Amino acid sequence: MSPIPSLLLVLLASGLVAGDSGHSKLKHIHLYMHETFSGPNATAGSIVPSPFGQVAVYDDELRTGRSPTSPLVARYQGIIVATGQGSSQGHLTVATILFVAGEYAGSALSVEGSVLGFKGTSERSIVGGNGKFRMARGYYLLKLLGLTSPLSAVAEVDFYVLTCDPSYM
Repeated sequence: MSPIPSLLLVLLASGLVAGDSGHSKLKHIHLYMHETFSGPNATAGSIVPSPFGQVAVYDDELRTGRSPTSPLVARYQGIIVATGQGSSQGHLTVATILFVAGEYAGSALSVEGSVLGFKGTSERSIVGGNGKFRMARGYYLLKLLGLTSPLSAVAEVDFYVLTCDPSYM
């Protein structure tokens, strides 16, 4: 057999194994999460305490800047479950990032992951989405920047989203 057809066969096979030949696109979305712990405009609250855990819900704001008056882009809606006993306590989060304005308005990301502490940067998984994020996958980084008042905090959030080419849908 001639080496040219063999080489073409290897190149074709490597292209099939490599995936979608560049049809996926990595999107980076940089936002700030604003959370209010109590008061008339609270966005987070504990709902079920237990001897070794707690369940809380949140509906935080994702804005373009650190200021609470910067434009609202999305809602970070979900639950957090504190689990474990003693020093092994961790937190499981499941949430939807619902975009309410901008180029992704009406689309959502589904995210989940564990949080082992609230210092530094935590990483969680993007496990799906809808609208412009149909079949999305990726990860996001959340870094608590600090308290903006005794009742509220702001965090920096970087979403790294791999989306599917719309022609596949």
